[in-house]
Amino acid sequence: MNVKNYPDFFNNVFGPIMQPGSSTHTAGPARMGYMCNSLLGEEDEVSEILAIMDPDGSFCGTFGMMTEDLGILTGALGHLPDWEFLFEAKEVCEEKGVKFNFSFSDMKESTHPNAIKFVLKGKSGRVVSLVANSTGGGMIETVIVNDYPFHSIGESFVICVFDKEDKLEGSELERSMIEKFDIYAHDISRAESKGKMLWFRTSYNPDKKEIKNVVGDLEFSVMYPVLPVVTRREKKEQLFNTVEGMRKLAESQNKRMSEIAIEYEMNSSCWSREDVIEYMEKTVAATMHRRTHAIYEEEMESFYRPYLTDYYKMYEEFRVNKGNDLLAGPTIGLAYKYLLGGKPFVPGLLYVPGPQGSGGGYVYAALSAVKEIHGYSNEDLLRGLFVAAAVGSTAYSNCDPTAEAIGCAGDAGMVCSFIAAGLTEMMGGTPKQVEWACSLALQSFIGIVCDYFPGGDENPCQSRMFVAVGMGIVFSELATVGINPVIPFHEVVDTAASVGSKIPSDLRCTARGGLCLTPTALKLKNLNQIALEELEKSKNK
Repeated sequence: MNVKNYPDFFNNVFGPIMQPGSSTHTAGPARMGYMCNSLLGEEDEVSEILAIMDPDGSFCGTFGMMTEDLGILTGALGHLPDWEFLFEAKEVCEEKGVKFNFSFSDMKESTHPNAIKFVLKGKSGRVVSLVANSTGGGMIETVIVNDYPFHSIGESFVICVFDKEDKLEGSELERSMIEKFDIYAHDISRAESKGKMLWFRTSYNPDKKEIKNVVGDLEFSVMYPVLPVVTRREKKEQLFNTVEGMRKLAESQNKRMSEIAIEYEMNSSCWSREDVIEYMEKTVAATMHRRTHAIYEEEMESFYRPYLTDYYKMYEEFRVNKGNDLLAGPTIGLAYKYLLGGKPFVPGLLYVPGPQGSGGGYVYAALSAVKEIHGYSNEDLLRGLFVAAAVGSTAYSNCDPTAEAIGCAGDAGMVCSFIAAGLTEMMGGTPKQVEWACSLALQSFIGIVCDYFPGGDENPCQSRMFVAVGMGIVFSELATVGINPVIPFHEVVDTAASVGSKIPSDLRCTARGGLCLTPTALKLKNLNQIALEELEKSKNK
């Protein structure tokens, strides 16, 4: 039985919960490395790590500046991106005697700009490999496992049985595995001169002793899931894949959009309504709240990174001094306070990307500010987060909403859409107004390039996120007033994807075009690299 996967709120939209860094450049590589490490198994500790990336890919232009290196090592050591020692991954490798090497050479196994080939050697001498792509928002997809073609997004446990000499009758093993384990999908993958790999997906962690009893002397591995919502056999069909579809369901059933959104997640996760709400409140929203508020309320220091300024102190002082004279107004002013509060690199202060870096925190910054200034309840805020997640699920259903794929419409544009829709629901807007709000928001970001330049104090990303947060609030109000965007959100998503795919690759998060080519940016890139090298030297003394 094959279960069809589709975007999940806690997998694709608000996730992963991680240490500071980039969801695509830090969390994605960590998850990929983790899956490769699981091929070795707990009984074999890694001794050598090799990560191969394409010199024309997106990782090359920003390597080390978006903590790609630390993400790679974290995963290869067997940890997910919330690992408390992520920022000390190199030191951990040195302490454990683990050799590591980052190589930039042609990646023939994958054409994706965010592809990495991991080759890990265990202390037993066993070598395993995995080729995977970081597809945005921390999501990944495997391409090759130990030279065998295989696709997975880390949504289940996968039992891989390697019949290298092609001795075994596949159907015989399949019957035995299905009898012993709760298998919901299985197939065979072949590699030239390496026989076949039989793989089996299950929702539950299988007993390796039981596997051994079934496969005998054949080599096998169990790849572990990296997603919080593991695919279940009982998973229902996708409730909707456009905001228009969600709106029609809400109108026909006389329900709020947030109720339809909760039903969507129940269908996807097979969790109870109570469990879905609890995870959003106690895990996702709680992490977002601490990320955006803790720097003001707790004793903590940010992690030093060259050419990054903690503006939150300056802006908060300015905001307090200006008071009612703040041009941005009290609501947007408070949202910007929380936006800046969520930016500092503080090891241990986890956050939720969803999408783009601190995207979940940007969404929460806006919703939290409106809640505080205008007296909405925690329940209202949760309803807004559910609708924001639902809008995200429809975007992920119809395109690859990442800067590498469609430019900044996939980052700032999506953040703005989530905010506009979530706020409209939070403030009691109608389903049609919710749909209008996210359409208005995304229309304003179509065709914007992603030209983040290393050493640029997070510009121009930072300026575009100010636009996303401020205008998300504005677009919500405009939709409530009755401003009609005319074009449905799913058509705007299609257009953003089509236009974005035509943007030259140098202008899609590779640090090779746009503002990256200005004399100042080129100079800063060199200075930033020197500063990072000096930082590494000082840490090694």
